[in-house]
Amino acid sequence: MNIVLLSGGSGLRLWPLSNEQRSKQFVPFFKDENGHPASMLQNVWSQLSERGLHKSAVIATAVGQQELIREQLGRGIDLVLEPAKRDTFPAILLSVAYLYSHRGVSRDEPVAIMPVDSQVGGSFYDSLLKLPQALESTGANIALMGVKPTFPSEKYGYIVPKAISEVSSVASIEMFYEKPSAKEAAQYIERGALWNCGVFCFKVGYVLDLLAKMGLPNTYEELLLAYSHLESDSFDRVVTEKEERIAAIVYDGTWKDLGTWCTLTEELDDPVSGKGFIGKGNKNVHIMNELDIPIVAIGLSDIIIAANNEGILISNKEASVHLKDALLQMKEKSLLKEDSLALIDHTEPQVRTIDRSVFADGTIVTTRRIQLKAGMEKSFIPLEDGRKQIVSWTIIHGNSRLVKKKETKFASAGWNIVLEDSDHATLQALDTVDLMEIITVTGDPVFVNTNEHIDGYLAG
Repeated sequence: MNIVLLSGGSGLRLWPLSNEQRSKQFVPFFKDENGHPASMLQNVWSQLSERGLHKSAVIATAVGQQELIREQLGRGIDLVLEPAKRDTFPAILLSVAYLYSHRGVSRDEPVAIMPVDSQVGGSFYDSLLKLPQALESTGANIALMGVKPTFPSEKYGYIVPKAISEVSSVASIEMFYEKPSAKEAAQYIERGALWNCGVFCFKVGYVLDLLAKMGLPNTYEELLLAYSHLESDSFDRVVTEKEERIAAIVYDGTWKDLGTWCTLTEELDDPVSGKGFIGKGNKNVHIMNELDIPIVAIGLSDIIIAANNEGILISNKEASVHLKDALLQMKEKSLLKEDSLALIDHTEPQVRTIDRSVFADGTIVTTRRIQLKAGMEKSFIPLEDGRKQIVSWTIIHGNSRLVKKKETKFASAGWNIVLEDSDHATLQALDTVDLMEIITVTGDPVFVNTNEHIDGYLAG
């Protein structure tokens, strides 16, 4: 089975730590088994890797986020690059076209779609592998994974089944309900409703036929040319909710959507991240601070305090589900920054992404501020995917040793080091070193100047 991980959202409900430039799936909210910072994306990829499922997985993401993914997961990740964020419907169409034309996946092979912002138990992946069987046994075009609810949540969508097989735990679908009230949710649960966790499966041919009906090509490069003209909407609304031949399997295990501060903080081991102090009289309070000044909380209950250069949030955890609406109103009043001033990646060494620009010809320029503690190293490794890369290191402060092509030089403040594809170099910090890094990557195949072909496809 092939797997498409959807990793293109902005996650504004976790503002200010998550925003349009640094999406929630990249923020290191968690710790891995070695105690190192880990993001949602890294957690999911680790779970897939433990089961060998990463070999058949691709990640669908916006082109401007590809370097973030490679920083967190490595250079060998197979990416489906969207020229712009346009919701899950166009992202899934493009991903299937990529599997079909680049990976040689046949029409009859199943594809599972899953988000990266969920907390799940190990049995989740056992259920995931049952989705193709549900397609075969029911003759459905789409098989969903439905989570058995533990309480009448207002945060999730619901799948109301007609009937559930006691033998196979496969259900036929009656209807969908999106984020009902707690009273309505309780009524749906009495009817056997399941939480819609955004995981589903279909055969490659199902989407290829859909592309054909829309008069669109089924190859990755050709579909990219018409991408900006695809409907910007969710796959659920455009396809799933209109599909008559649909089924669901029941997953009775650990699952939680981490898309809001309320649900995310329930999974955090430490109530304080960054400079913060929780004083007396607090109950269920979390501080997530990326500023270099302390935050102190006293006598509060059920509160999230999150702060960085983007802004400061102080909210009741349950009420934080309304954050996105507040941000839209703030944007109308010009109270939000157009772009983040600095995006903290929380890696070691300390990295701040100052700017990431994507130009019309596919060139990507990333500017980062990096601090190396004494003994740390920063290495330059050429890309292995055919693209060209030029990296400039300008040392702002501190002393270091540059090892380049087996030659060693002393490099201090004022040095500018330019590295190209043929270079292999390492910068070793002798004391605390601050530097600016500019990475210029060219040769990405996503952007091709062939507007005449776009017009041809639209006319067809």
